[in-house]
Amino acid sequence: MRDRWAGAGKTEFLAQRASYLLETGICRSPRRILSISFKRDSAANLERRVNSRTPEHADRFASMTFDAFTKSIVDRFRDLLPPFWRLHGSYTIRYPINKEVRNFLDTLSESADDAHRSALYRIPRNTFLSTVVGSYDLPASFTEPASAREYAIQQWWKQTYLGREDPAVDFITINRLAELAIRSNPGLRTALRWTYPYVFIDEFQDTTFAQYSFLRSVFDDDALPCQITVVGDNKQRIMGWAGALSDAFTEFSSDFTTQRFELTWNFRSSDALVALQHRVAQILEPSAQLAISKALSDIDDQPAQLWSFHDQRREAETIAAWIAADIEASGRQPAQYGLVARQTVAEFEHDLRNALSAHGLQLRNDDAQVGELKLQVLLKDRLSRLLHGLLKLVAPRTDRAGLPTIWQEVSSTIARLRLGEVSDTAATAVDDELSALLRPLRTWLHDTPCDPDAVDVLLDRLIGLLEEVTVGNYTTICDRLEDASISRAAIARRLKDVITPGCGWWDAAQEYDAPNAVPLLTIHRSKGLEYHTVFFLGLEDQQWWAHSQDVAASISTFFVGLSRAAQRVVFTRCDQRGDTESIAEFYGILRDAGIAIQTFS
Repeated sequence: MRDRWAGAGKTEFLAQRASYLLETGICRSPRRILSISFKRDSAANLERRVNSRTPEHADRFASMTFDAFTKSIVDRFRDLLPPFWRLHGSYTIRYPINKEVRNFLDTLSESADDAHRSALYRIPRNTFLSTVVGSYDLPASFTEPASAREYAIQQWWKQTYLGREDPAVDFITINRLAELAIRSNPGLRTALRWTYPYVFIDEFQDTTFAQYSFLRSVFDDDALPCQITVVGDNKQRIMGWAGALSDAFTEFSSDFTTQRFELTWNFRSSDALVALQHRVAQILEPSAQLAISKALSDIDDQPAQLWSFHDQRREAETIAAWIAADIEASGRQPAQYGLVARQTVAEFEHDLRNALSAHGLQLRNDDAQVGELKLQVLLKDRLSRLLHGLLKLVAPRTDRAGLPTIWQEVSSTIARLRLGEVSDTAATAVDDELSALLRPLRTWLHDTPCDPDAVDVLLDRLIGLLEEVTVGNYTTICDRLEDASISRAAIARRLKDVITPGCGWWDAAQEYDAPNAVPLLTIHRSKGLEYHTVFFLGLEDQQWWAHSQDVAASISTFFVGLSRAAQRVVFTRCDQRGDTESIAEFYGILRDAGIAIQTFS
């Protein structure tokens, strides 16, 4: 069990540990390592790190989200569910909204007898699914409920799932069904533990009731030991609203035989920023020790600053001019400057995009909706990366810089999809077939103008190529089968959005992921990322409206945003966006650290 400190290299530690286990034969073929993350981009990030180190063992490192793993259990072993719970048809994924859950509980409370009505009204509405339904281990069948809480759970299952043809279910439902299937079938449990003797869980502080219950059911067995490595930082627990345990590490230590290691080095942030992070950390955890910075400072100005503006346009223009001047002086890339905000970033986008454009710089809103996906999720999506790589390989261009690297990534991914464990001979055969299949597509792109109307035809051809070269296995790159169509629609939308009059296919491929743009994103989406300089936008009540409702979670979010910075963090506020009285605590932290407000007229 590893914990403590943003920038301590927790994800890198998992990548190195996986490579060690695979290369030394400690995790011997055909056994595998299961790595579970909470976000798709985190899972993809860890997978890329391991694959780059040990490509010959890439097929034995399974990196996926909790939701994807539990869904794979239900999809593959649904017939092992007890008859009472067995699916009668197919199912679709849905995401119940808070209003639906509140209406269900209110209706249930109003119709209950006097003995249970008050207890039903006391059940928390906002966390009913995550903490109440999510912590309930399903019995073989329902018996008389022992409490109002259990009665509400039973009624929810009856309304949403039991006896329904083709039900629409959420991931908490899937989690509970997967846990029941495994608990009811010792043979399945043994097979999973034999297949995955090593399990990694990243960002463990955000583990929910349902996820932890599943983990315990599958892997807590002395008869067939399984080594679980969890990493995280309680100070970065920002998913309490989604049902995260209050202290997942303590729960884990009480249920498993554990050995705890604290990573006290910080490889990301300079001494000055580590000291500021420590001030915040001590509010969340009074016993928190000061981390040891291993990052050298490379700036001459103040590492932490607070800028105040009258209006948002002036704020955007000042930030853009500062970034442009710093790029000119330092040679850093635009992507090394992160623009983060607490709640929403859409309100900043227009002014920042215009201001950056005036200096020849581009903005990329990673929180933008592209079809059913956020842009950040799309750009990390495995199918998106593969199709984008293929487009780069066939798009007409004047130079071939970077193509060997792109070819290697695309070719090795296709080889694994087609063949699983790849030998040099088999990989060469895949290279030859892929090269032959790309020629007519390259000719088609050369003869077809880059136009939004041609995007769907292009994607049909690219997916047809994948279908052929992977022998129909290309959809296995997705966490869920339905993700293939969701990703394809989002890819098409993104390509159509970036194509402008006069641009070529190579230009569109470059604009697709805009690697040289300045990213704009929420703190939640910035988690796990780092930037040389972070502009922490919107330090006002408007962005932090929920601060008083859960102060600890709010301070944890502040800590996450602050700890994205390697060398410099600039907090900004603006009179136009309103007051700062409700978050006076943040200003107190900055004031006590000696950070004065710089006012820009």
